[in-house]
Amino acid sequence: MKRYLLLAALALSACDSPTEIAASQRLDEACLQGNIQACAAVQQRVNARNQTLATTSAGF
Repeated sequence: MKRYLLLAALALSACDSPTEIAASQRLDEACLQGNIQACAAVQQRVNARNQTLATTSAGF
């Protein structure tokens, strides 16, 4: 499941700046290494992106 979460996060980060991408990758790595706080941050990031996509899709 973590693999899919990581892939989803990376796919959704295509519009991010290089700095944001690097920060996301560091969080993803920390999560994969078992850091619970990093995993929570990753989940919050994914949830926020999903909400943004849902809101944008509803506008179309």
